Amino acid sequence: LALIARAADGSHRDGLSLLDQAVAVGAGARTELGEDQVRAMLGLADREASFDILERIMVRDIAGALNKLDADYQDGADPLILLQDLMNVVHWQTRIKVSPAVLDEPGTAEIDKLRGAQLNDKLSMAVLTRAWQMLLKGAAEVQAAPAPIQAAEMLLIRLAYMADLPSPADAVKALQGAPASAAPSPAPAPASPTPGAGGNP
Repeated sequence: LALIARAADGSHRDGLSLLDQAVAVGAGARTELGEDQVRAMLGLADREASFDILERIMVRDIAGALNKLDADYQDGADPLILLQDLMNVVHWQTRIKVSPAVLDEPGTAEIDKLRGAQLNDKLSMAVLTRAWQMLLKGAAEVQAAPAPIQAAEMLLIRLAYMADLPSPADAVKALQGAPASAAPSPAPAPASPTPGAGGNP
């Protein structure tokens, strides 16, 4: 039910439609309907996998991040939904950074509490805000790409290389603290024409 509510994104009509689909899936399979079946039906990423991808990106374990992405994709998750869930994780980590009390709010999923607390000290606000901007732009690229999974992979690679870049403020401080380069020698002044050597004396 939580997965269906999340996929409906506030739409009562969409929620009922997805619930009907889930009931049909359960009836067709003649088995108890569980989280895995609903997740497969909706094409959703595993929440823990999204935390894993973010953590691997931030330590530049690019191969590990791509393997996690590919595993979810092979299980039927849509690349765009994978990125949207990654955006949700980045947004969640940013909220924790601003107000750690959100970890104790009623209704917070256990996986969000556990992994959110673990990652809180590892991610700076500068990294999180840059990741959000890149994911926001990258989601549009994935949506328009002829091969969405390839666009998603390239976005994760860009994110990994962005993770250890200094913030603009740190870059300015580094430049201000760098030794000044030697000033270029002034160009020699043009020689005065010699009387009688061409032209008027």
